[in-house]
Amino acid sequence: MNFPELKLSQTERDFNFDFAILEHDLSYFFEKRCLDYALEHINRFNHKIKDNLYNVRPLILKEALISLTCDLASVSFYHYLNMITFVNLRKDILHYLTTTLTNDDFMPLLESIVNNYFSNLDTLDIPIDGTRLSKQVALVVYYIDNHCDEPLRANTILEELTLDPEYTKRKFRKELGFTINFYIRHAKLQRAKQLLINTHLPIGEIAERINFYNSAEFARQFQKEFDITPSKYRELNQIFYKEE
Repeated sequence: MNFPELKLSQTERDFNFDFAILEHDLSYFFEKRCLDYALEHINRFNHKIKDNLYNVRPLILKEALISLTCDLASVSFYHYLNMITFVNLRKDILHYLTTTLTNDDFMPLLESIVNNYFSNLDTLDIPIDGTRLSKQVALVVYYIDNHCDEPLRANTILEELTLDPEYTKRKFRKELGFTINFYIRHAKLQRAKQLLINTHLPIGEIAERINFYNSAEFARQFQKEFDITPSKYRELNQIFYKEE
C-alpha cells in the first residue's frame, strides 16, 4: 500500500525534525524518571520553535502530540508494571486530541501530557544508578536484585559477601537514603507484582515463592505500599495477561 505524501512547508519540516529529537529525549527521561530534565528540554524546544509555531498547521501539531503519547505509553509498557493506568491515560489523551486543536493549545497540551505520564509512575519503584554507588553498596543491591525469591536478611547478605556489617549498613543508608532491609522488601514486592501479572499463582503461593514471611503479612505490606490489595492489582492489570 502506498501512502499519499503529506506536503510540508520548510517550517513544518523543521518543526517535525526538532519535535522528533524532543520526543526521543522525553521518552528517555520518562524511562529514567527525570521529570526536571524533561521539562527543561520542553522549555528549550519552546524557545527554539515559538517564533515559527504559528506557521505550522494544527494537524501537524496534533500528529506530534499523538506520536509522543503513543511513545510514552510504549515506554510504560516495557518498563513499569502499572500498565493499565498508562493505557487508560493514552486512551483519554487520544480521545481529547480528536477535538479541535489550535496553535495556542500546543505547548500547554505538551506539558500536560508529560506531567500526566510522570505523575502516574509507581511510587515504590526506586531508580538506582549503580555507576554512582560505592563498590560495597552496588554489590549489595545487585545481590538482592538477583536473590529476591530467597530468604534475605541484611546480616546474612553481608556475611555472604564478606562485607563489614556496620560499615556497609551505614554506607548503604548514606548513599541511598534507606536501609538494606527496606530495599529487600522493595525487591520482593516488585517481584510479587511481576508474578501477579504474569502467572496464575494464588496470592499465598506468591508470598511463599518470594519468601515473604506469610501470606497475611505479604498482603498487608503490599496494600500499605500500593494502596491496593494484591488481588485487585492483578485484576486491574489482567488485560495484559493471556490465558495459556
